[in-house]
Amino acid sequence: MSNEKKEIIQKAQVASQTYFKEKYGIDVEFTDHKFIPADLSHTVSLTGFVKGNKDQEIFTMVDYDTYEVKTGSVPDEIKPLQ
Repeated sequence: MSNEKKEIIQKAQVASQTYFKEKYGIDVEFTDHKFIPADLSHTVSLTGFVKGNKDQEIFTMVDYDTYEVKTGSVPDEIKPLQ
């Protein structure tokens, strides 16, 4: 993997960790990533779990031009913060 892709993944993980902390109050760990074909979208998807509970899987998609989280998914039992 190129250094550029490693940097994209690292920045996307930081953006996603901030997203999940601010929106749901949870800490997450990432286990996998996948780049969407660049001709379709400049997006990387990240999968992982809630820290301390590998059964609670999470998913996020991050635009790597802006590092904005486009979507995030958590188990139904985890509710957004008010």
